[in-house]
Amino acid sequence: MLKRPGKMRLFKSREPNLVHYVTSVTFDRVPVFRKDHTCSLFIDALAATREKEPFKLIGYVIMPDHIHLLANPLCLDISVVVGRLKGRSAVSILNWLRAEVQSTSLAKIALEKPLKSGQTHAVWMKEFSAIDIWSRKFIRQKLNYIHMNPVRAGLCDHPGKWRWSSYQAYLPHEPGSVPIEKDQRWLWSEEELSAAAKPADKSAI
Repeated sequence: MLKRPGKMRLFKSREPNLVHYVTSVTFDRVPVFRKDHTCSLFIDALAATREKEPFKLIGYVIMPDHIHLLANPLCLDISVVVGRLKGRSAVSILNWLRAEVQSTSLAKIALEKPLKSGQTHAVWMKEFSAIDIWSRKFIRQKLNYIHMNPVRAGLCDHPGKWRWSSYQAYLPHEPGSVPIEKDQRWLWSEEELSAAAKPADKSAI
C-alpha cells in the first residue's frame, strides 16, 4: 500500500491513488436536489460513472444545492470523473423536468442566452472544487464533515436520518437498502493501477 504524507493539497492533481474531496454546486444555487427523484437520478449517474470511469467511492452527500464526494479515480484525473458525472446527471435531470413539464423548475435553471451548442439550461455551475487528500486522518475528517452536512444545514437532527448520503452504507444494513454502496478499500492495489495503465488490446475489439 502506498504511503502518503499527512497533508492536503488545494489543486486537482493527477497523482496515482489520491483521494479527492469534491464539491460541486448547482446552477445559481437552485435547490435542484430538493426532490427525491432528482437525487435518485444523481445516484444513477454516480453508478454509471463509477462503472465507466472507475473510481473508489469513499463517501458522498447530496444536499439541495450542492454535492460532496470523496473519490479516488483509477484514471488519475478527477476532472474527467466529475465532468462525466455532472454531464450524465444533468441530461437525466433535464429530460425528467421536461417530460414532467416542470416549468417553474426549468425557468430557475434557464440560461440568459442559449450556448452555441444549443444548450438552454444548466443544472451545475461550470467549475467544481477538489481538495487532494493524502492521509487517512483527513479522509476521516472529511467523511465526518460530509455526513454531518445535513445536520448542520438543519435538514435533519441526525446523519442517519438523511437518506442521500453514505452514512448508512458504513453501518450494518440489508443489501440494496442504501442508495449506493461505498468502497471497502480506499486505495487501488498496485496490480489494479498497473492493469489500468496498460494500453487496450486492439485485437480484442
